[in-house]
Amino acid sequence: MTAGTTSPALQRTLTLDAGLPQSYVFKLQTLVRERYTAQTIDVFNAGKAGNRAAEDRGRLNDAIREANPEVLLLMEGANDLNQVGNRDAISPTIGALEVLIGEGVSHGVRVFIATLPPQRSGGKGHAAEFIEDFNEQIRRMAPDEGATLVDIYTGVTLDMIGEDGLHPTEAGYQRIAEIWLDALKAAYELPAPQTT
Repeated sequence: MTAGTTSPALQRTLTLDAGLPQSYVFKLQTLVRERYTAQTIDVFNAGKAGNRAAEDRGRLNDAIREANPEVLLLMEGANDLNQVGNRDAISPTIGALEVLIGEGVSHGVRVFIATLPPQRSGGKGHAAEFIEDFNEQIRRMAPDEGATLVDIYTGVTLDMIGEDGLHPTEAGYQRIAEIWLDALKAAYELPAPQTT
């Protein structure tokens, strides 16, 4: 989902390109540049279609070393859950997410972790019936691991999920980008000064 495509043909190294135009990362880069015109904020897309959180520790470390980011936006686990297709995937996937958060924190990166968007049964949405349970565990785990929670699930509706039951529509990716931006604004923007 982070890559914004079902195609496996993604770049293996990070560039200033935030990915495919339909990805939420590309849309987030656009929103960030529009909002923070006096700053240069780069958004890197390290998403790789088909990857699982359980196998991404080394890839995450490489991406952190390459980009040297201040912030890590982490939304992983859909492929882990859908590959197994039942609740048995929840606990090991949460464990993998804890490891990924720990890697970010150990590199001095502020980690934001997102719940997964809803899924529709059938097609590729094999985790539809237990995605809420998985997301509830992310909500409980995030503060314990030192991560900032971003609740994508409650902000994305099923009509924003495409026909395959798993991947968002372009409107869904836009909404995900907006939710990420709201989380960044809440974390980093100072409140407007009050006038008396």
